[in-house]
Amino acid sequence: MMPLDKNVYKALEGIVGPEHISDDPAILDSYAWTTRVQNMEIRDGEVRLNKFARRFEAVLLPADTLEVQAIVKLCNRKQIKIRTFSTGFIAGNVPSGERVILLDLRRMNRIIEIDEQNMLAVVEPYVIGAQLQAELMKRGLIANVTGAGSHTSALPLAAFWGTGHMGQTVSNGERNLLAVEWVTPEGETVRIGSLGAIGEYFCGDGPGFSLRGVLRGAITPMGGMGIYTKAATKVYHWPGPTEFPIEGTSPNYAPSAIPENFMIRYFSFSTKERLQEAICKIGEAEIAFELMGFPVSMMAANIATGNEEEVRLLADLRKAVKGPGFVVIIVGNSRREFEYKKKVLERIVDETEGRSLEMIEDERVGGALLWRLIRITASIRETFRATGEHTGIFPGHSELGPIYRLTSRIADLKQDLIAKGLLLDDGAEPFPWTEEHGSMAHAEVLIRYRSSPQTLQGIQWLNEESIRLCLEEPAGVPFFVRGDRLHGIFGPSASNYHVWLRRLKKAFDPNGVCDPLDYISPEEGQNS
Repeated sequence: MMPLDKNVYKALEGIVGPEHISDDPAILDSYAWTTRVQNMEIRDGEVRLNKFARRFEAVLLPADTLEVQAIVKLCNRKQIKIRTFSTGFIAGNVPSGERVILLDLRRMNRIIEIDEQNMLAVVEPYVIGAQLQAELMKRGLIANVTGAGSHTSALPLAAFWGTGHMGQTVSNGERNLLAVEWVTPEGETVRIGSLGAIGEYFCGDGPGFSLRGVLRGAITPMGGMGIYTKAATKVYHWPGPTEFPIEGTSPNYAPSAIPENFMIRYFSFSTKERLQEAICKIGEAEIAFELMGFPVSMMAANIATGNEEEVRLLADLRKAVKGPGFVVIIVGNSRREFEYKKKVLERIVDETEGRSLEMIEDERVGGALLWRLIRITASIRETFRATGEHTGIFPGHSELGPIYRLTSRIADLKQDLIAKGLLLDDGAEPFPWTEEHGSMAHAEVLIRYRSSPQTLQGIQWLNEESIRLCLEEPAGVPFFVRGDRLHGIFGPSASNYHVWLRRLKKAFDPNGVCDPLDYISPEEGQNS
């Protein structure tokens, strides 16, 4: 790592203040640790796994749009690259090379506005899902919270792709984005949609051509196209209480009672075809507030408060279910509507020969699960807790049939690695769900593991095989596609979108200020 020129450091310090910039190696190393192994080293005949990425030259904490704008303009003049992160849950803390600084947006943490009449909320990047959701519930509203957890950013552009547990009711990140304040890679502040026209946030498009598709598609540019300092998201009607009556202490939080006109159940089915049939019928009937195709391994991880309890519970749940299943939450705006939805659900489950999991019918267990699924507070339990490390295969949006078929094929390959003892044995089931009552679907294959050279080689093999399968199945461009290599693989199968993506990058970032590592480079082969 080459330290920043003292004059450059002084100029950056003049923008944010001396207390909000650092090149202290201890500080830089705290930002360099990642959840994924960066490289393997052999020393003295031993293989060592390094989870630290390359250090940034400095870390800055800007306070507002003006400071962000000034930093970006200075970096254009001094030929310095920028990486940006908000809550940092995805790997936004990995620079592509030398002369890269990191902007940590944690000081930009305000809810700017909640417009109840027009049903939107305006937030800065470090507002988290739990923070916004709590304020919305007080007003009878709710918003999408990304499935990574309520500790992640509520800004619809900061979430990597923005799918969440409540997608049946509140859709996903790309569909909820309204007006945006954007500091471009050249340091200009652009306000798109109605914000630029009349200073209000209710629309992300026009007048004239729209820039929303430049800012994001199904996934975000991961810092590769400037910095989003404010954004508006759609919000939706919340039929529940303004505050949940939560009791207990961590990790045993639970509502004292399930709210009126709320119900949670877990149904299992004899085959994947029966499961898919039930999901589609529930979508057509538009009765679900939330539906997630959790396998029992995820249910056990969500409910259990520790690894030993999870192992015991998983064994019990495997005996109690017929096969693959889903968890569903039904909510009514009135008693009459609630009873109607329950009857429809009962008929669908009867027609598809589903079985209810008795444990979830227990109000204490079901109520706690209900709370965690609405607040999205158990994602860490479901991913990192068992082994400390986690990855996954994340296809994109498609219809339920193709996406479920694709992830089932990937899960079969995962089972091969489980049989070799390389991954945690969780049954290798994918978990599918639909959004907007079945108008689109998503599914994932989660992987929990402990790092070793053999495990990492196995996961790399699984990744490469998954790429091949994603190209074979008509399930769209996967969410895991980022960086030059993967865009180059998938672009030709999707109207050569990578050619246009590269042209946009070159046009909006002529000086290459925004690090393209997780987006796309302006020149082919530059960052493969």
